[in-house]
Amino acid sequence: MKQVTLCADDYGMHPRVSGAIVELIQQQRIQATSCLVTSPFWQASARPIADIRAQADIGLHLNFTEGYGLSNAFANGLPGLGKMLTLSQLRLLSSANLTEEIKAQFEAFTSDTGFFPDFLDGHQHVHHLPQVRDALLKVLADYSLPDSFWVRSVHPMCSNTSNIKTRVIVHSGARAFRRQLQTHRIHHNQAFAGVYSLGPNQPFRHYMQHWLSHLKDSGLIMCHPALSVASNTIDHAEARLQEYNYLKSADFASDCTANTVKLVRLSESAT
Repeated sequence: MKQVTLCADDYGMHPRVSGAIVELIQQQRIQATSCLVTSPFWQASARPIADIRAQADIGLHLNFTEGYGLSNAFANGLPGLGKMLTLSQLRLLSSANLTEEIKAQFEAFTSDTGFFPDFLDGHQHVHHLPQVRDALLKVLADYSLPDSFWVRSVHPMCSNTSNIKTRVIVHSGARAFRRQLQTHRIHHNQAFAGVYSLGPNQPFRHYMQHWLSHLKDSGLIMCHPALSVASNTIDHAEARLQEYNYLKSADFASDCTANTVKLVRLSESAT
């Protein structure tokens, strides 16, 4: 059978996001979640992690695009996606500031959970941008992380949509970062899926069926589930609810069976 990991992003963003993720992990529908430690809801959301620790990989969702940072360099606000994309490509970001913020978020995760993250990825895939990826690898080298620790790679991407969002993600640093992960012998997924517009009324089950069918073995599918919440409370509230409803359904289980997919924790496939 083909082994696939489902990873829910944005744990800690909002109680309705965290609640959905905890429930889906307990139901064995997702096998990893990455935590947004810069969120004002993070510390309260950290408490239930002890109940799901044995069932899923718990990682750090590195953030440079929304809200406030945890280091002095970004205490007045994180740059935002547009600025990060532009300045990183021009190599105009401060490497020292990036390193300081990555370390601060890593330490916040460890302090609040009591363990190192099982993996790391990036909010809006910021972790693979030029300069950011170098600062990240520098920080990771300071810790004695187990061989099972993994980092998300978004290349190669399995997609059934061709739009500017997909192209920006792929061409903003994904290929170069995958080569660095290979060079440093850092465990990572072998393929990636889960990118779509996150707009309302999207055919999420159709997308998932395509991903489950076409994704390579040891692939990772990103998802963003949430319980019902007012649309002005979190972004993409309708899409998040649709993902949650599908992932907890019998339809998702049957789609995995139809595509001979076994859902596994990526840390367990580390060599």
